Amino acid sequence: MPVDLIEPVADFDAERFVGDWYEIARIERGLGKPLTRSRVEYELLSDGSLGITTRGFHAGTHRWVEGHGIARFVGAPNFGAMKASFMGPFHEGYHVVAIDPDYRWAMLMGDTTDSFKLLSRKPVLDGKTVDMLVHQAALMGVETSRIHWVMQDGVNPTGHW
Repeated sequence: MPVDLIEPVADFDAERFVGDWYEIARIERGLGKPLTRSRVEYELLSDGSLGITTRGFHAGTHRWVEGHGIARFVGAPNFGAMKASFMGPFHEGYHVVAIDPDYRWAMLMGDTTDSFKLLSRKPVLDGKTVDMLVHQAALMGVETSRIHWVMQDGVNPTGHW
């Protein structure tokens, strides 16, 4: 069910957003063991949409997994509201709901609180930033006990255990 508290940022800059990000945390969706060492790369496409490449290590198969998608803006491109497609004609909300002024971290959500990600330009976020983002996610209706912290090359992304 959509939550009214999911509000995309109004001052989004796609050109600053492109590039490599570490996936710091997410709410698990689907079957199988969670990916570790996961990264997301965004590129600005000629039509103004964002190309998305995801990569991560699957602990169950001991293999790297890669996926591709496209996020198209819903409305003005300076509003962080998008619809993303990773599998054919199926689209889902892909919204930047919080972003660091220097684009060092970002919080993304779908159309519901079951779709949640924290991204960072570095494999670790400091504890103060983590606490602030988890608190903000809770205010948006995210069940924070469901957040899975993604290990990056043996490093806990929160910077502590």
